[in-house]
Amino acid sequence: MSTAVPPPYPPSYGARPPARGRGLAVAAVIVGAVPILLGGLWPAISISLFTSSNYTLAGVVNAAFALFTCLISAVAIVLGIIAARRDAADCLLGGIAIGLGAAQLVGTVLSFASSSIASALY
Repeated sequence: MSTAVPPPYPPSYGARPPARGRGLAVAAVIVGAVPILLGGLWPAISISLFTSSNYTLAGVVNAAFALFTCLISAVAIVLGIIAARRDAADCLLGGIAIGLGAAQLVGTVLSFASSSIASALY
C-alpha cells in the first residue's frame, strides 16, 4: 500500500496588504445619528425656553439648532459618500449615513420653510 502525499502548498505571492478599517463608515453613521438623537432632546429644551416667556431667545436658539442640524447632516452625507466610494464593504454603512443625513436635512429644511411661511401668513 502506498500512502498518498499531499501536494505542496502553492507559492506565496507576498504579504497581503493591510485591510482597511471601517472607521470612516462608522464615523459617518455616528455623525448621521447625532442630529436624530439631539432631535429627541429638543422638545424638552424648546418647552423650557417657551415657558420662560423669552420668545426672542427661543427663536434664536431654535434657528441655531436648525443650522447646527443642517451642518451635521451635511457632514454625515459627505462622509457617507466618501465611505461608500472608498470600499465595497463600506457601501452599506455609507448608504445608511447618507440616508440618515439626507432625511434629517430634508426634514429640517421643510420644518424651517413651513414655520417661515406660517409666520408670514399669520
